This record gives sequence, C-alpha cells and structure tokens, in this order.
Amino acid sequence: MKNIKYIIALFLLIYSATAFAQRKCGIEGVKAALIAKDPAWAAKLEAQRGALQSIGDHYKALISSTATERETSTVSPIPVIFHIAVSSSQLAYMGGTSGILQRIDSQIAVLNRDFNRQNADSSMIPSSWKPLYASTGIHFGLAHTAPNGYGSYGYELRITDGTPDAAGFNENFTYNDYTDAKDSTYGLAAWDNTKYMNVWVINFADNSGLLGVTIPKSYTGGAGVPPQYEGVCMNYLALGTQTSTSSLNFIDGTEYDLGRTLTHEAGHFFEIWHTWGDDGGSCPWSGGRDDGIADTPPEGDAHYGTPTYTIAGGTLVDDCQYDTTTDEQPIGVPCLDFINYVDDGAMHMYTTDQAAVMAAMVLIPSGSGTGARGMGLDGENYSLTQNPSLLDWPADAGVVPVSASTGFSLFPNPTSGIVNISYDATSDQLQLIVVTNMLGQDVKTMDVSGQKNNSYSVDLSGMGAGIYFVRCNFLSGTITRKVVLQ
Repeated sequence: MKNIKYIIALFLLIYSATAFAQRKCGIEGVKAALIAKDPAWAAKLEAQRGALQSIGDHYKALISSTATERETSTVSPIPVIFHIAVSSSQLAYMGGTSGILQRIDSQIAVLNRDFNRQNADSSMIPSSWKPLYASTGIHFGLAHTAPNGYGSYGYELRITDGTPDAAGFNENFTYNDYTDAKDSTYGLAAWDNTKYMNVWVINFADNSGLLGVTIPKSYTGGAGVPPQYEGVCMNYLALGTQTSTSSLNFIDGTEYDLGRTLTHEAGHFFEIWHTWGDDGGSCPWSGGRDDGIADTPPEGDAHYGTPTYTIAGGTLVDDCQYDTTTDEQPIGVPCLDFINYVDDGAMHMYTTDQAAVMAAMVLIPSGSGTGARGMGLDGENYSLTQNPSLLDWPADAGVVPVSASTGFSLFPNPTSGIVNISYDATSDQLQLIVVTNMLGQDVKTMDVSGQKNNSYSVDLSGMGAGIYFVRCNFLSGTITRKVVLQ
C-alpha cells in the first residue's frame, strides 16, 4: 500500500509539473500588493521607471572614460546562494543531489553567458536587432563560503516533508512574494543580502503558472518589503539546463529548460521592467505605459511561446505598431528579449539600454553622480561585488578558533566508520557534536554537555561513503573538521 501511495503521489507531481501553459512572473503581483498596502507606492514605482533611462545614459557616459571602463571590467563576480526547499518527492524529480549539482552549475553558466553576450543562440537574433545585443559586464559565481565560514557548494537544502508547507509554499498576501520560503520556520532564511544574491528554489503550491517572483532592493525598507526578503524565488523545475545526456525533469519538457527563468528574474533583481510595461496590454499613447527603456520598441502586451517573425531583419508587430501615422515598431516588438514571456529557446538578448541600467546597479558605487536622476537606485547592488573571497572554498573548512582547544584532533581520517575526537579540556567544555553531510544537512547529533570528557567516539558506519563535516561546539566557540568516510 505504501508503494502504491508513493506511485500515485509521484504521478500527481509529474502531472502538475508538466501541465503548464504559459510563462508567468510574479513581479506585477508584488507591485500591486505594495500599492494596496500603501498607495504612495504607485507614484514611487512610476518615478523609478521614469529614472531608468537617465540612469542608463549616465552609466554609458561614465564608461566612456578609459579609467572607468578599466575599473568596471575587473569587478568581482556576485556570489549566488541557492536556498532549495522542496519535498523528498520533488527532490527526486529534480534528479536528487546529483541533479541539483548539475542544475546549479549549469544555471550559473547560463547567467554568465546571457549577461555577457556569450549565448550561442544569439545567432538567432535578426539583423536589425544585432546592433542592440549588449553585455552587462555583470558576472556570477557560486558562493563557496557561507556566512559562518563553512564551505558551501553554493546551495543549501531543506526537505519540507512533515511541515505545513510540504506540498509547496503559498503566496504571502502582504507582499505576494512567498515569504514563508524565506523564513527558517518552514523554509531557509536569507544569507547577508549585502554580500550574497539569494535565490530560493521552491514549489509554488498555489500558483502552478508561476515561474518566478523577485524582490529587488528598491522594493524593500520603509513601507515596503522587509529587507531580509530581498532576492528571487523560482520554480524548482525551471532551475538550470537540460542537456542531451541528462535525464532531469523540467516543466513542459523543453519550453523552460535552458535556465532563462533566472536570467529573466535577475533582470528584475537589477531593476529592469517587463518590456511591455506591466500595464495590462495598453499602448503608451492610449493610456498605457512602457518599460522606461528607449531602445525597446513599444509593445502592447507579453508574447508567449515561440513567435513567428514577420518583419525582414526584425520580429513582428502588434497593436502598438502605430501612433496615428507614425510607425512605432520599425524592427518589431522585443519578443526576443530575456525580460519577455516567450519560451526559453525564443529569448536571446538584453538591449544596450537595458544592459546599461543593470550595470549601473552593480558596477559603480552608489551615488556616482546621477543625483536625483537615479532615484537612489544606481549602485544599489555594488556591495555584492566586494566580497570575492566568498567565491572560494575556505582553506580550513570553516574552523572557528576555540581558546581551550589546544591538542584538538580527529582520527582516523579517512575512516571506515568510527572517528575519534580528543582535545585538552582544561578550561573549556564540549557541548555538542554535529555531523553534517555535503548538502549542509545535520545527519547525526550528540549532546555531550555535562559529561566533562576530553575524548569521544562518533560512529559513522551507517552512513554512505563520502565527505562529512564534524562540528564541535565548545562553550567558547566552534571547531569544524572535514572527514572522509570510506
């Protein structure tokens, strides 16, 4: 019976993962929630949109000097941490732990290619759009040092079985940003968002059409979203890329398996709006709005699937083609843009002005001369580039000095099962021994407080072969050692 129930549950999971109609992003819902909570946000958001072009123009003027261009070209990559909170069946559907590793490695590669004009499918960009195909100069890397100094594979994993949100996370109706996923009670809390770009990988239980939702820095603080919720939430089945040799499962098979969901959401993280302006389908001259970017032609509404291009050297036109007698879309709508809603294989580029706006958020310090034009946005993510050491593995596997740990040793290492811990305990006392696997999960805990011994044996024989971390919590600090189980 248990096996039958598992098979039924897996079938339902697969069905829900593949029964997906069109790409959907949640940032419009976040904007609506902010305005509903405080109507002043309507004017604030419009002012921010109005500032984007001047921010991009100012950045382009800054990099026209050789010195500034040289400085921005050597900026460190942004450390990215993936907080993966899924059920055990969802983890299995992703390909297990080996699948996660493939997904996050390929996802970082996609971000770096897409943000730096290195994506191979740029060959599909029509000739009239080629001059607008731009590099942001922003780079990304997996965070290999955690805030506590421990080593990290660039992600942490929480299995949600047994929690109220085991099937997935529900929308928070205050901010519409799935706050529960970012809370340690049910999900995983953010790492320092001045140093890490936080990405939560979850199941959107209440919205099967949603691929991602982003909280950029400008939406936080004051009457906005609490700062600890800044970052991206994305659908767990849109993480990374499918390769010809992989058997990983993605939404709808191939429509969203090229890693473009995070490329899209990262654009929002750096303050870019949807190309049609999030205005419900109207044109700029008939009560609608645009995205605030000059080199993206007016667009009535989002485009989906894989559009058929009808303009020689361009894309296609929609109902925003004409302003009375003026052709407003000579090269077509930006349906090939990373910030549109088309399938992964149909989006190929960011434009020059979009790239300049995003670069202004990351590559120059805050307050670099844009003044009021910047609305306080420019340079807002600069701090993310100032901690290159977080991209490296810690040389000592995250050892925190302990004053009375003289003579600390862990042996044998490698081990076939038993590992021994000894230390000089003349002025300190060991409280807790915790064994953690490579995913950051605690797999064994020993409370030794009050025992006052200076040696202990830990049995790892029931665990799978691999690398583990043994953490010893003393009264005055912590020591962590890596151990290999054969």
